[in-house]
Amino acid sequence: MKIIRGRGVIGGVAKGEALVTSEPFGFFGGVNPATGIVIDKRHALYGQSMKGKVFVYPEGRGSTVGAAIILELARTGCAPAAIINISIETITAAGGLLAQKLYGRGIPMIDRPDRNPIEEIETGATVEVDGSSGKISIYN
Repeated sequence: MKIIRGRGVIGGVAKGEALVTSEPFGFFGGVNPATGIVIDKRHALYGQSMKGKVFVYPEGRGSTVGAAIILELARTGCAPAAIINISIETITAAGGLLAQKLYGRGIPMIDRPDRNPIEEIETGATVEVDGSSGKISIYN
């Protein structure tokens, strides 16, 4: 098991399969909020599902509507289990906070890791995210 430490942005604990990309990601126009499937045809994750996954990407690429898309993903049950960024956008954090407050569906979020999570975590690995303490545990 490997441990990465970062800054907890949205509290809570979640565990799941990692979905990792080295490309920035924008939720508005990037994902179908009713399914959790990536719909941006220019993105490396096109066609893949983020539903229930620990979504690892460097930073956001998006608009203010991204928070509403994250909120809708939470409402439909298609949100990622957790989000790990190198540098989180305020919009992404706002979406996670709103999901927690309005629907009671927390999406733990961590940024500013002490090691690059894109290099340390492989898609398919089991990852536990503790957004309260900033601890990321990688099991395989």
